[in-house]
Parts: sequence; C-alpha cells; structure tokens
Amino acid sequence: MKQRLLLTAVVLACASIAPSLAAAAPAQPSVSRQIFLDADLNQDGSVDLDEFHKDVVNGFHALDHNRDGYITVEEMRAIPDKGRVDLMLVMLKAADKNGDGRLSFIEVVEVRMAYFDQADANKDGRLSLGEVVAFDAAGAQRIPVAAPAKKR
Repeated sequence: MKQRLLLTAVVLACASIAPSLAAAAPAQPSVSRQIFLDADLNQDGSVDLDEFHKDVVNGFHALDHNRDGYITVEEMRAIPDKGRVDLMLVMLKAADKNGDGRLSFIEVVEVRMAYFDQADANKDGRLSLGEVVAFDAAGAQRIPVAAPAKKR
C-alpha cells in the first residue's frame, strides 16, 4: 500500500510537467488525502519542506529496487499496480531531462519540488491538505513547469 501511494505521489508530481498525464490520471481526493497524511510526519496538519523532502527520498528509494540511484523502465514495470505502469512510463519520458531512459534522484527532486511550489497556493512554505487536494484536482488544467528535454 505504501509503495502504491508513493508511486501515486510521483505520478501526481510529474503531472505538472506532463499535462497529458494529468488528464489521464486525475487525483481522487481520498488518494491525495492519504498521500498527504503519510507525508505529514509530525501530524500537525501540514507538510513542511523537511517532511516533503523526507517523503521524496522515501518515495525514490521505494521505486529504486536495485539501489543503483535510478528509477528505470524495468523497475516501473515491476510495480504490482499494473494500471499505473503506463502512467509511470509517460511520467518517466516527461521528467527524463537528459533522455537516458531513467530517472535520477535529481530529476525526481526537481519534479517533486516544482509540485510543492505550485501546490503551495499561499506560498507559506507548507502544504495544507486543502492545497494538495485542490491542486491535484486541478491537474488537468495545470500549466507545465518546464518543457521536457528533447533528445539530440
């Protein structure tokens, strides 16, 4: 269950750079709520940058099965929730800035931080449950943070 929620969090974060992914995977409020509750480590009703960073690290390591520092197509295909695999492959393509067919920790951090910055509607450096649910629900209308890198 935890891996599925981490996977969903990465998909939602990457939706900010892949509008077609956002349209294909609108977030359910219950999923956004559970992701938020898992990231709110001190259970104070908000997710600050420290908690968010820990969630990014945990999510990356949960998906990097062979611990080589990259999330690959093979690792994504090993995810038990086959309904999410195609979405993850679209996300990989959108977030893979150097076009090497895998996601480095830096690429994941950049996408997740763009998500945090965009979802933090009141710019207080903390995400509330309301901000997360509203941002995820508006995913299909979201403007991309950055265009994916083109292969040369």
